[in-house]
Amino acid sequence: MRLAVAIVMLILSSACSRSAPVEEKGNGIAPILPSEARMVEPQSDVSGEEIQRRIVYEADLELVVKDVQEASNRIAALVDSMGGYVVNSSIFRTGQSLSGNMTVRVPVGRFRAFIGRVKELAIRVNRESIRARDVTSEYVDLQARLKNLEVTEEELRALLSEVRKKSGKASDIMQVYRELTRIRTEIERIKGRMQVLDRLTTYATVNIRLIPYELSQPVSVGWSPLITLHRAWKSLLNSLRYLVDFAIYLVVVVLPIAILILLPIILIARLVRRFSRRRD
Repeated sequence: MRLAVAIVMLILSSACSRSAPVEEKGNGIAPILPSEARMVEPQSDVSGEEIQRRIVYEADLELVVKDVQEASNRIAALVDSMGGYVVNSSIFRTGQSLSGNMTVRVPVGRFRAFIGRVKELAIRVNRESIRARDVTSEYVDLQARLKNLEVTEEELRALLSEVRKKSGKASDIMQVYRELTRIRTEIERIKGRMQVLDRLTTYATVNIRLIPYELSQPVSVGWSPLITLHRAWKSLLNSLRYLVDFAIYLVVVVLPIAILILLPIILIARLVRRFSRRRD
């Protein structure tokens, strides 16, 4: 009974830590530039210290370029030179020209500079969208929950050791162990989310759409005699196939039906004529 009470008290203390709100200093969050965003190590106690802002930056660019393949290569080289990396890149054909999509991540401090350099590669910027999302409150809340869960984990480990020494009952040991496993799973989940936020606030995400410039594309009428001859030959074969299919249906289906219908009519007509001749 005492063991169950101890576990319940630990669970309640952990639940209270999850439900307790975390307040940020100040009356609001002022917008900051990416160059001002800095990464700091998580603090064990954030209640009495300056809270470090954590901002997730994202941008969407649609650029008209002279050469899509060349622009894609130059953007990839620029990303690498700025300490970022390419998440994905694809070049595909639309009609007679190439188009491309890229998603890259660059350090937050070079976010604005990168966008400016990329726009210099374009003949025209069709669309530019920049978004900033403040995740400071979520990160601070995760820090507080992590700290309380780690304290609960330590207490459960001590309780598990005590149970093993005093009672040694398998049921008691498993009861504490199950709760310890649940707490450890929650700790790993929170750490995983914090790592995701660390990456998102360290590197800004830029989605780039590359569109070819119309006047830089080669003029082509798109006509080839061989292709026309191939299409004509294919049409002839299809026409012959339809004619043969029609003849087969005519012989196999239509002709027997016509015979079945006309034969009784012909017989009746002959009988009528014979009967008429006899009366005459």
